[in-house]
Amino acid sequence: MSDGEEQAKRHAVISSRSHPECFIGITSWNSEGFLGHCIDEVFRTTRRRARVVLLDNVSTDRSVEVARARGAEVIVRKCSQPQALNALLTMSRSHYTLLIHSDVILLHDDWLDLCAAKISGNVALVSPEDIGCGPFTRPWGKGMPEGSFLFFDTRSAKSARKVFWRQRFKMKLPYRAFDFFGEHITYNVPTTLAAHGYTWRMMRVHTSTREPEPVYTPNFKPKYWGETFSHLRYGLGNFYSLNGQVTHYHNWFDRVGLGSHDFDPTSTESIPPEGGIPKAYLQICSRRFLDDLRAGDLRVPKISTAAQARAP
Repeated sequence: MSDGEEQAKRHAVISSRSHPECFIGITSWNSEGFLGHCIDEVFRTTRRRARVVLLDNVSTDRSVEVARARGAEVIVRKCSQPQALNALLTMSRSHYTLLIHSDVILLHDDWLDLCAAKISGNVALVSPEDIGCGPFTRPWGKGMPEGSFLFFDTRSAKSARKVFWRQRFKMKLPYRAFDFFGEHITYNVPTTLAAHGYTWRMMRVHTSTREPEPVYTPNFKPKYWGETFSHLRYGLGNFYSLNGQVTHYHNWFDRVGLGSHDFDPTSTESIPPEGGIPKAYLQICSRRFLDDLRAGDLRVPKISTAAQARAP
């Protein structure tokens, strides 16, 4: 090997260490219940192929300590979710950038390769369709990406940023940012990408597995409830897939009932102020997911052969 080839090889190794294949940015606020498991699975499944950064919105729980103890880089900054996502995207120097919530659990050992294989041609983003949690669907999310898991081609995402203006004292100053400022954070994303000639690929959404006996039965009438809810092992948490392979899980309610306080299912304290989903139900199902994850006994939904054939 010539001196030039040897120098190029050393440079490639240094570059790989400095800028791994994937940058993973996690947004967090009082998320210690799921955050440790989120980071553990990030490191386990990426096998040193990713740089992991947590942007914490000044949590008052142990989120920062949990992240640092696991080896993640931590930034503490008071900011909105769009600001946090842009700050993390700006930091990325990797080929791919994954932006996730702290209650996302990566499950497939090869999720990174599955997602990366979809980034080709003019595809700049892989993300689930934002149709809601469990069977509790929301029609306005159809055809829109979900903000809990955004896997970008970094160069494409950065090239799609535009100029915004902010007031600094008596002056308006320009800055470049991706348009996460629309309804539900991500609903401007498809239009923003299309304006630059890009598109995105949807992941499939799967509800939790069903139990023969009810996991929880309310003794009052919640505002949002269906008989199906009682039999879902992990409540309203969703699983997501590509090519018929389940890649990850999103719990949706990571700050409800994972501390030392148990909600009595028969008390009115279990009822949210708006009369929505019972807190005791969210607590029971969230804890069951984490218990199964720790025990290596996670009940991942089986995807039918027909569904696999239609998989994106």
